[in-house]
Amino acid sequence: MRVGMIGLGVMGHGMAQNIIKHNIPLVVYDLRPECYADLLGPNVKAVDSLDKLSRKADTILMIVNAYKNCESIMQGLLKTDYKGTVVNMSTIAMDDAKRLAEMAAAHGISMLDCPVSGGTAGAKNGTLTMMAAGPDALFEQHKEILESYCSNVVHVGKETGQGQAFKAVNQLLVGIHMCATAEAFTMARKCNLDLQLLYDTIRTCAGTSRIFENRGQFVIDRDFSIRSTLTIQLKDTDIACKTAESVGAPALLGNVARQLFNMSVRQFPANDDSIEVIRLYEKMGDMQVD
Repeated sequence: MRVGMIGLGVMGHGMAQNIIKHNIPLVVYDLRPECYADLLGPNVKAVDSLDKLSRKADTILMIVNAYKNCESIMQGLLKTDYKGTVVNMSTIAMDDAKRLAEMAAAHGISMLDCPVSGGTAGAKNGTLTMMAAGPDALFEQHKEILESYCSNVVHVGKETGQGQAFKAVNQLLVGIHMCATAEAFTMARKCNLDLQLLYDTIRTCAGTSRIFENRGQFVIDRDFSIRSTLTIQLKDTDIACKTAESVGAPALLGNVARQLFNMSVRQFPANDDSIEVIRLYEKMGDMQVD
């Protein structure tokens, strides 16, 4: 099976590195050649158009940062003779995933709905979780490729959109826990508590969460290195809330988290790390913000 990849940004680059480690030949396409220049070699070739990619790949992995980009890529592929499979790993709305699949099917292209979770570290380390949706046979046909860069590949359903629905639930929790972590640390600072002792203690208590454990130390160390941007966090939380609204599920905490990320994007650089929401809380608490 010939594998192509669209989107070699911070997530795609790490995924590609792991695919290469498994000695799977790869053809890459990105509008920014600097994103894949260091990957090129005997098993990795680059092309400069979707048409060329369509003629060199049986399966195309796609990870971009917005539905409009997914749609643009699909429209480009529909102008070619491509009849293979597109594995969409981008986080988009459930209904948008269905629209993409309908566009593809009308032109003889198969699709797997496969969003991932684990961030840039997971992409680099090959420890992502993939929530894959699509027909059994199509999933099994591609499982070996997917497992080359995801340590946990879960077939969550047979219908397009189910993968995105799983991801939306995950992102609802991520957004809420991110804000809860910021709120908790702000309260602790106002109470003049030892933040390191608090972090070490809460990690052993019922109130902990993976977000608290992963991001708490960064809050203490004031380490705002970019792991997932405010813009992406706002987008994903927005998708989660809209998914809930579309099926009639209340998203009270999700909507509060969405509002807090929206406020953060307005007050801080949008491409800063999502834990910057702590600075929003500190400003609201009349605290010194560094």
